[in-house]
Amino acid sequence: MNNSNALAEIQSKYPNCNLLLPAATSVQINPFYKCSVMEVVADTAPSSGDIFSVGKVKTGEDGKGKAIYEEVFSPAKPLLMKLATAAGIQFHPEYTTVIRENTNTYVGKAYGAVRLPDGSYKTHMETKRICLDDEESKYRIEFMDKSIMGIHDWRASKAAAEMFKGEWKQEAEPNQYGKYDKYYVIADSDREKYIERSILVNMTLLRKTASEKAQTGAILRVIRALLGIKGTYSKAELEKPFVVPTVTFAPDYTDPTVRNAMLQQGMNSMGNMFGASSTPPAISTAFSGEAFSTDFNPEDEVDNPAFASDQTEDDAVAGEQEKNWFDQEQQTPPQQEPVENESTGYYCDGCGAEINARVYEYSLNKFGRPLCMKCQKGAGK
Repeated sequence: MNNSNALAEIQSKYPNCNLLLPAATSVQINPFYKCSVMEVVADTAPSSGDIFSVGKVKTGEDGKGKAIYEEVFSPAKPLLMKLATAAGIQFHPEYTTVIRENTNTYVGKAYGAVRLPDGSYKTHMETKRICLDDEESKYRIEFMDKSIMGIHDWRASKAAAEMFKGEWKQEAEPNQYGKYDKYYVIADSDREKYIERSILVNMTLLRKTASEKAQTGAILRVIRALLGIKGTYSKAELEKPFVVPTVTFAPDYTDPTVRNAMLQQGMNSMGNMFGASSTPPAISTAFSGEAFSTDFNPEDEVDNPAFASDQTEDDAVAGEQEKNWFDQEQQTPPQQEPVENESTGYYCDGCGAEINARVYEYSLNKFGRPLCMKCQKGAGK
């Protein structure tokens, strides 16, 4: 499946399904790493929610010197979240949050990271502040302008005409279908009522969702920054699929060299930590904090295996077992040790003191020679 017809083939096999995840084309670039190209297609329909109009820009002039304008769009939340999934963007759960500064102000914070094709991580942090007082002033200006210049949105103008006095007017230029749209202008007598009611409706909704809007705004800003998404696109640009290349650690287990290397590494790790054992170590599936490892205290990383990057879970388990073994030996009173009338036959290679079989086996595996507890402490420094 090549990069150009990947989506077409998937859609032909599942014609009655909604395609939620981006399609991927993977190439094994070497025995250990795989390059995946994720395709995300934007739904450019007006009611899709993937994009929203941000106005018109001048693109040139016709033969008569008249300016030509083209409508431009910006990616909305659904499309940005699909792009984030395709790129594998991770958001830190502790630093992606929202706080309330005061009664009328919410601040959303988002800390995200994306893995670049060379294997390194790029991180970015953004904030989004929503002040209810500022939003109310913005709504007041917006609806004041609409009441004077006219309400051009068809649904909003139709609803306003049912509640407030005014008059219908016709646009000066035809639309794309060659027809002249109408808009509604509020009468002077009802202008203040229209403004106050519109502000009340919008502010009531905003107060319920201010916290969510602040955090969502911060997250979307991080996605735009990490992926380098433009602020506006033309309709033709959005009809092209977005392509996101990623590199993942995916060993080719059919390669004998890779298979032998992985097997040997696993056996060596198990032998060094636990000796001969048939029980494999547990694999943590917690959130990977490799991208954020530089921002944390190493002591916190040991306590929290979800963000450990330099120490494996097996190292932590082995270290804890060794610490507990030493503590038990030091805390055991001499009178609780079993009394042995016969010699064990094991002696310390450092001081010549007699040692028991358990100390002998541990020291031989740990230091390569039999040592008593006192000499083991000196050898470990």
